[in-house]
Amino acid sequence: MKVRGANLGNWLVLEKWMGESPLSFARAEDDRGLIDEFPPEELALALERHRATYITEFDFVWMAQSGIDLVRIPVPYYLFGSDHHTPCIEHLDHAFEWAERWGLKILVDLHTVPLSQNAFDNGGYMGLCAWAQDPVRIDNTVDLLEQIARRYAGKAALWGIEALNEPASQEVLDRNLNIFGAEFPERAARSEVIPRDVLLGFYDRVYQRLRPIVGPDVALVFHDQFDLASWDELLPASRYENIVIDTHMYLNFSEWGFSRFDVPEYQARIAEFAEQIRAAAQHHQVLVGEWCLGNHSPLKRELDEEGKKDFYRALSDAQLDAWDEGIGGCYWSYRADDPNRKDWDLRTCVAKGWIDLKRNREEETPDPLATLLSGLF
Repeated sequence: MKVRGANLGNWLVLEKWMGESPLSFARAEDDRGLIDEFPPEELALALERHRATYITEFDFVWMAQSGIDLVRIPVPYYLFGSDHHTPCIEHLDHAFEWAERWGLKILVDLHTVPLSQNAFDNGGYMGLCAWAQDPVRIDNTVDLLEQIARRYAGKAALWGIEALNEPASQEVLDRNLNIFGAEFPERAARSEVIPRDVLLGFYDRVYQRLRPIVGPDVALVFHDQFDLASWDELLPASRYENIVIDTHMYLNFSEWGFSRFDVPEYQARIAEFAEQIRAAAQHHQVLVGEWCLGNHSPLKRELDEEGKKDFYRALSDAQLDAWDEGIGGCYWSYRADDPNRKDWDLRTCVAKGWIDLKRNREEETPDPLATLLSGLF
């Protein structure tokens, strides 16, 4: 069965645009800036308060009841703590407990690394991409992934481990440096793209180190560096068992050439996504690790609630079908608190009928609460 997934964005890895986190009340725009702005004790308290309340067991119950079966959890490189960061490993432990209780699977996604892999805000250092310049940092990252693997190997909820989120291509890095370079010129001057051979060598090391630990049934997931087709001949199935290529497909970043911004124009672009996945799936398992309903169509402002529901539902149905050309997809994000971006908030999308996560399921999804209660009485 194809996976229906959700990302727990802005929980253990903060993103200011998503709201409701210590970054919401800070001058800082990224994780590094928080460290510079606040005393360690104050920041540690704020982070712990956020982590303990932003996602709870109730959210796992909601996801299970709504048709989610895979939870992609972005984690930072300081999961176990560092010189400047407080650890958050106990919250990931809780997530595994909740997932096992409610019948969900987890994909642990290493979302940040020291000095960043992409110059995005979600990499912790806006305007900086310098992780791969020092082999020691790469070594330490492989060690960290092994530590994660050893901690959760054998857990029923472990579906997979993703080696690194969104390592930037040259095109993506250039775009990010154009956006953030003026604000962070010293960072931009230090930035270099991750060479493909370096990234491929890192992925190979992760596979060789983690596969004996987690066994053949746990997926090892590798991001496509924003170029899905280029992986067809790399990491061949004859040498790499149960690997998944992660690609991120966002409508709001794919509207080039649009003139009408209506449903048929979006559906045509989604059909292009489907064809890309279909081609790549001849070589690898393909997961759309991030997608959403966010878009820039001006037509939305003129629609009433029913019209908006029809508009979004047409886009979500087309995308769910497209992701099923691979092994499925994970919505970004389960929770997004900006009132102007509710089409990024999965809870709102489901509540308003914009998305039906149980659509085209071969069998009815059991009610996890009823299942639990039946085992108690």
